[in-house]
Amino acid sequence: MNFDEIKERFISTINEMVEFLNKNSEIIDYEKLYQLLALLIKIYTNNRMVFLYGAGRSGFIARCFTQRLMHLGFKSCFISDAVTHRYKAEDLLIIISGSGETISPLAIANKARKIGGKIVLLTANPLSSIAKASDLTIQIEGKTKDRATVEHTLAPYTSLFDISTFAILDAIGGILMKSLGVSEEEIDKRHASLE
Repeated sequence: MNFDEIKERFISTINEMVEFLNKNSEIIDYEKLYQLLALLIKIYTNNRMVFLYGAGRSGFIARCFTQRLMHLGFKSCFISDAVTHRYKAEDLLIIISGSGETISPLAIANKARKIGGKIVLLTANPLSSIAKASDLTIQIEGKTKDRATVEHTLAPYTSLFDISTFAILDAIGGILMKSLGVSEEEIDKRHASLE
């Protein structure tokens, strides 16, 4: 590819991502978004834990939101990290799975269902096995691994789902920041000092 082709492809790919972010802001179920925020605020108020999980790239996004929740003063952890707390019936589990069928998140959802607590799923597949095990499912549009080889996009593989989920969770972080009265200075005090 020459310089102009690279530039054109880059701009087109960024525009595709922006288009999906805009699409998700228009189609997201705001009642369910409100329910998730209410659950998070209840967990915060009751000093309970938020557990997060996802496999692969969904796991990286879940880790980002785990950190953001910690910045906001939540007790949060990503399942399978070296320090994973004990999940209890008073806690919240948030799972990210584009297909809603990935084996490890499904196993974790089923185990959490037996223990109790609330389970929230962010997925492109609201009829999935993990959705059936969840209390609340928030649908996010974007190409997932089950459609990756048949749906053509400029952004590779699952990137459109990944980027949309990341943006939605950071928007939720911004709403929580405002709702809980958390300042940038407080976030800065919780931010890592050894890095």
